[in-house]
Amino acid sequence: MKKTPQIKGTLHKGHADEAPHYYECPECGFLSANARFGSGEKACPHCKAEDGKRRDFPPERLRRLDGKIRHYQSEGESEIVVILVETFLEAMLEDSIDRILAARGADVKVREIVLDGQRAIGGRIGRLFPHLTNESFEDAAAEMGYRDFPRKWREMRRARNAFIHDSPFRGARESLDDEMAADSMILLDNAYKLFVLINNRFVADGRKHATEKRS
Repeated sequence: MKKTPQIKGTLHKGHADEAPHYYECPECGFLSANARFGSGEKACPHCKAEDGKRRDFPPERLRRLDGKIRHYQSEGESEIVVILVETFLEAMLEDSIDRILAARGADVKVREIVLDGQRAIGGRIGRLFPHLTNESFEDAAAEMGYRDFPRKWREMRRARNAFIHDSPFRGARESLDDEMAADSMILLDNAYKLFVLINNRFVADGRKHATEKRS
């Protein structure tokens, strides 16, 4: 399996007490935590573009959700933490797929139709992501150093669903404990790194290759 090369300074290495801060190249969509890149002092390490204001990532709506999750974790509200982390990961996946679609030239309407047509998280991971990238989500995660992430995400999703949904086919889950909340916080912190690397391969690389084909 091919190992995706990682540009120095791409991933955030600070303390996980708040949402990490990444910057996005407006030309190719590359994401990096490098502050010199974010300020415009350094050219994009991917496409070498020097102009254009770097955009912040994650967007403000996700930063606010991250803040709420960390607040509830500090208050010991384990059930709320697990439920909100699952919501956060689903939002990150949707944002990632939307970016991949845009990199392939899909306009806003097409992206809306595609995402609305596949709303179930299992379908987005198991069918939509592989269709767009020619690689399974599991393989992409493993290649980028997060082999266990998809499995742990599935386990958390099953626990969340068993807690929320009263199914006659499966036993209801009465609680989501502190250990599961702690595990979900690890998933939250790793999700930033994984989805940044996914973005840089399937969005930034995709735009670069599309540009090379046109020229």
